[in-house]
Amino acid sequence: MKEMLQRGMNITQIAEELGRDRKTVRKWLQADEPGSYPKRKPVEGKLDDYKDYIRSRMAEGCLNARDEIRERGYTGGITILRMFMQPLRPAVQSKATERYETQPGQQAQVDWGHFRVALDDGHKRLYAFVMVLGYSRAMYVEFTEDERLETLLGCHTRAFEYFGGVTETCLYDNMKTVVSGQADNGEVIWNERFARFARHYGFVLRRCKPYRPRTKGKVENGVGYLRKNFWPRIRSFTGLQDLNDQVRRWLDTVANQRVHGTTHRVPAELWEEEELRPLPEVSFAYADRLHRKVAADCYVSYDANRYSVPFAYVGATVEVQDEKNGTLRFYFNGQLIAEHPKSLGRHQVVSNKKHFEGIRTATSRPVGEPTPRYVPQTAPEVLERSLSVYESLMEQAMFQ
Repeated sequence: MKEMLQRGMNITQIAEELGRDRKTVRKWLQADEPGSYPKRKPVEGKLDDYKDYIRSRMAEGCLNARDEIRERGYTGGITILRMFMQPLRPAVQSKATERYETQPGQQAQVDWGHFRVALDDGHKRLYAFVMVLGYSRAMYVEFTEDERLETLLGCHTRAFEYFGGVTETCLYDNMKTVVSGQADNGEVIWNERFARFARHYGFVLRRCKPYRPRTKGKVENGVGYLRKNFWPRIRSFTGLQDLNDQVRRWLDTVANQRVHGTTHRVPAELWEEEELRPLPEVSFAYADRLHRKVAADCYVSYDANRYSVPFAYVGATVEVQDEKNGTLRFYFNGQLIAEHPKSLGRHQVVSNKKHFEGIRTATSRPVGEPTPRYVPQTAPEVLERSLSVYESLMEQAMFQ
């Protein structure tokens, strides 16, 4: 305040600058040094003799010490005890969560992350599917355009293929595509189709404890690592397929090759120790295929864009499978005939030149120039008669 006064500011200006009353400013300016407040004499509380014991028990993982200290002679109220324990609870819970480790191949944790990207006409939200193996901390990431059940099933399938197997259990929070509700007895009601998917791949569904999101802290840390390490690297991308190609390279060269902060080991090295269950021979039919007719120009319309297929299927009805991760696949009678990156825009044309190769020779064969055929004209046929016939005709003419 005295420095401000020396710079030419008056008391009113100093009071406005500091948000204080002018009388208070004037009083402090008149003082030679800041005032001091007398220290209160500490009053011994009923809990003081038990604080060290409570800290030691909480360090061992105990979060309810009321009965124990009452047995030791505590006569105070529960409110004072709770107020003392409350600041210590997060550290204890975090420590207990970090100590929980799983055996190789025992568990995978799954969660979604949300990211915003800039488009020419505004912003769009993208979703990042993240699966982390509990033992090795190996990660799989895939960006999608929604969190629907079909998308979740497809992401699981490709994650299992990436890891080369399936864990015994998979841990989730209360995402609606996995958990349908809870019975009166507290049992989880799983989504029926997702439960069938889990049975097909042979893993057991697990839900993290309510109000304990740190139970799946491995995957939450994975989402945070994705946001802090991978996302700042991205300057631009041409579509979801391109973005997923970039994140796959990041997984293979950075995320799964670094020394993990908790295990102090490289996830890719521990990944080799994971005892994963083998994948089933037949994959689960996870995507609903839509039917579209191939136009005369070899294109199929889907989601306000047009995609080419081989010209041999012009006029046929094909099936479109949208993976929701930037990939479109086109099938005919169950056979894959085309694959394209999905356009994020509208009214775009996505082509593959190979789909048009041979179209001229097969459908528009050039017709040769017509060559006239020469047919020579023959002399008219002459009827031959004997001379007696002509003599007879001359005699008849003379007598007439």
